[in-house]
Amino acid sequence: MKVIIIGAVATGLSAAYQVRRHLPEAVVTVLEKQEDISYGACGFPYFIEGLIREEKSLIARDKARVLQDGIDLRTGWEVTAVDVQKKTVTAKVAGEDALQQLPYDRLVIAVGGKSKRIAGLAGMKGVFPLNTLQDAREIKAFIETRKPKSAVVIGGGNKGVELLEALIHRKISARLVEYLPRILGFYDEEVSRLLLERLQKEGHALHTGEKVLQGKTDQEGYVTAILTDRGEYPAELVIETVGVEPNTDFLEGTGINREKGAIITDLYGRTNVKDVYAGGDCAMIYNALEGRNIYMPLGTNANKAGKLIGLAIAGIEPGFRGSQVSSMVRCFGYELGRSGVNDDAAAALGWVTDSVLVRTKNKSSYYPGSQEMYVKLTYLKEDGKLVGAQVFGPEGTALRIQGLAVAIYAGLKVQDLEYLDFGYIPPLNSPWDSINVAAGKATAKMKRK
Repeated sequence: MKVIIIGAVATGLSAAYQVRRHLPEAVVTVLEKQEDISYGACGFPYFIEGLIREEKSLIARDKARVLQDGIDLRTGWEVTAVDVQKKTVTAKVAGEDALQQLPYDRLVIAVGGKSKRIAGLAGMKGVFPLNTLQDAREIKAFIETRKPKSAVVIGGGNKGVELLEALIHRKISARLVEYLPRILGFYDEEVSRLLLERLQKEGHALHTGEKVLQGKTDQEGYVTAILTDRGEYPAELVIETVGVEPNTDFLEGTGINREKGAIITDLYGRTNVKDVYAGGDCAMIYNALEGRNIYMPLGTNANKAGKLIGLAIAGIEPGFRGSQVSSMVRCFGYELGRSGVNDDAAAALGWVTDSVLVRTKNKSSYYPGSQEMYVKLTYLKEDGKLVGAQVFGPEGTALRIQGLAVAIYAGLKVQDLEYLDFGYIPPLNSPWDSINVAAGKATAKMKRK
């Protein structure tokens, strides 16, 4: 069996290794446009900050290791076309004029996403996206050689707030501009506001509901400022983190079903075309709670998708239900975590839900260093079934979402959580854990109605 995999980062190599493990006779060929492979994109802000000093620390496996493991990895191969009838892929190889064509028995599309860009900043030096290791490498090099004194991060998602901290720790006067009315749009406004207000109170510049229009440059073409619909800000460095979109234009005309560019798959990455699979930031993933495919480019989803695709090619289908959009973020000593749906998503789905937001302590109140933390639970009004959870607080808070993610996955109700027997020690929580407290408030609220 000839298995061709397009893409050599999370999804692609995860699939490749599963095929090698379970179908040792298969010929696995991985085609990657870039020279960089198998890197951890979630570590980019820490690499730019300097916490991660060597970029090799971000790489799980280098090219030599992959080849040694029996996978035919070819970097500098950009797939430009797929013929699903003839079962071939056509690729442009770096340094060669002639196109190469390879046959496949199974095809895995794991080409990831491409950064969305702001037209008014096009062509300016000192303006960067942050999607690939090369992007991170160029940003870090620019900081070290040009030594910018001011910077603007565009986009207030997880990556945006992490980058704001990274730049400030590098002694750069940085600000963040977000087009939407709030940062961290996957969280409910009352939760994301907890972070926004604290950061602004500490003197950090975060602008919400503000649209970047264009930039200004010096005579050499280097950016010096950005213009928004509300003002002008100095910026010798600009990093755009306004989202990604599926990198699937080359699939036009193949008959592979897509939605806004994202490839539609089943739970195991199978597309509507026989023997063609897809996963990661170029594809949809099934949301187990919502009962539908969604586009959610997360590293956790990409890694799971690759493993599931590789297993499916080998004829193995583990008990995967789908994603429930669990994620975490940390910046300036604060942490947030979320899993399931938020109130806005529940309303959009037509679900009848209620929620509670509870302020508690991350440790026993008498223990030194005890600080405020918040737990939000979203549940069905009808029976109290937990469908969403969010947490906010100091270091250690985000990990609380892990237990709540399990509760959502298991279909537990807030009534189940009110008296659930959590472990306890004063340096870590209270006799009544924060989740017990939040669930108790939700249960009492249900009884009042």
